Amino acid sequence: MQSGISRSHLHVTATRRLIIHHLRLQSKISENTDLKIKKIFLTNLNFPRSHPTMAALFGTLISSSSLISSSLQLNTSSSSPSLPPFSLSFSSSRSSSNSSVLSPLTSISISNRSSVLPLFSRPSNLSVCKFSINASIADKKNVLIVNTNSGGHAVIGFYFAKELLGSGHQVTILTVGDGSSNELKKPPFNRFSEIVDAGGKTVWGDPAEIGKVVGGETFDVVLDNNGKDLETVRLVADWAKSTAGVKQFLYISSAGIYKPTDEPPHVEGDAVKADASHVGAEEYIAKVFSNWAVFRPQYMIGSGNNKDCEEWFFDRIVRDRPVPIPGSGMQLTNIAHVRDLSSMLTLAVEKAEVANGNIFNIVSDRAVTLDGMAKLCAQAVGRPVNIVHYDPKAIGIDAKKAFPFRNMHFYAEPRAAKELLGWQATTNLPEDLKERYEEYVKIGRDKKSMQFELDNKILEALKMPIA
Repeated sequence: MQSGISRSHLHVTATRRLIIHHLRLQSKISENTDLKIKKIFLTNLNFPRSHPTMAALFGTLISSSSLISSSLQLNTSSSSPSLPPFSLSFSSSRSSSNSSVLSPLTSISISNRSSVLPLFSRPSNLSVCKFSINASIADKKNVLIVNTNSGGHAVIGFYFAKELLGSGHQVTILTVGDGSSNELKKPPFNRFSEIVDAGGKTVWGDPAEIGKVVGGETFDVVLDNNGKDLETVRLVADWAKSTAGVKQFLYISSAGIYKPTDEPPHVEGDAVKADASHVGAEEYIAKVFSNWAVFRPQYMIGSGNNKDCEEWFFDRIVRDRPVPIPGSGMQLTNIAHVRDLSSMLTLAVEKAEVANGNIFNIVSDRAVTLDGMAKLCAQAVGRPVNIVHYDPKAIGIDAKKAFPFRNMHFYAEPRAAKELLGWQATTNLPEDLKERYEEYVKIGRDKKSMQFELDNKILEALKMPIA
């Protein structure tokens, strides 16, 4: 058996070389091209019961070969063009005279949608193990993220940058401002060293001088995660349009532009508010670029977020205070972990032609009630929760200032991302909130002195005792 395994290891090495040679030959790309096999799927696997040695050999190949693995990376110096998916098939046979020794590979072939190219062939009547490998080649891209310096969207750029770097792309994140304000000393900006450590770049500056800020560097993809209106977005869009090399433009809009509906959830294509500032920006991007995509987020949680979401509930629960929720508490909303947003954006970069010309609700695939969010936060804390409902109009309270979510059904579904990009949500609020509470305690927020002036006004109006 040992000699068979050793020989097959040589087959794998030779096959790997043949794959690379074929890709370079068919695609006419140079030795300096960066090839990245993103996904490998084993199909048509069949081991006859009478040949257990084949199954054992296959297991050895799986564990020892970099060919049959989750990825194969050739570290070289330059980017490659997009390449089509290909299929590799090869087979081996068992010698009739010695069941423990495998003969050399009987055939190797590689194909794409348009052709099949035999790479190696040897006649054999004893082929007992055949399997194929399907792989796709994703080119390495240089991405510029123009990131906001405030609000809940800032964390999107942070996670997106890390996701891209983890997938082998190059990233520069340009945050609006000079990097010296107290605001920029808070999360996620104070964690930008994580981006640098992963091989990315971080710069600060004015979008009106974006070319100067990035030092004339060219990019394949530009994401605007800053502009909320046409005037601001146009600064980045016009620069990207006039810059050679930019092949794709992405824009973070908002699900808040949807018109209220009697048939929730919001789906891509639903009516939007004509006077919403993001709408003009979306329309301009669609008009100017030949390859573009727009993303509409809702609420999000995740480490590094600088806008309260789950923290609002934790603040009250850990201090045994009532949690005042406007309305019935049965209003549905959508809260996603920001890692799901970054994974969707990364898929859009890697599947640019599929994403092109589409609007995506960049949200989780499950809704939660406002009361449900309070209860889940209480479970994460490990304490009971006292929910108090109130009518904002009746007691003269502005719910937008007193509560972090909208006092209405407000949730969308990520249908386009699932159907077009093959994206899947990973948000699990019960588990994610436990992690968020651990960090909440770690930074000492549970011990900080806090004022609850609006809460107290609500409780006074309801004639309830104030803690």
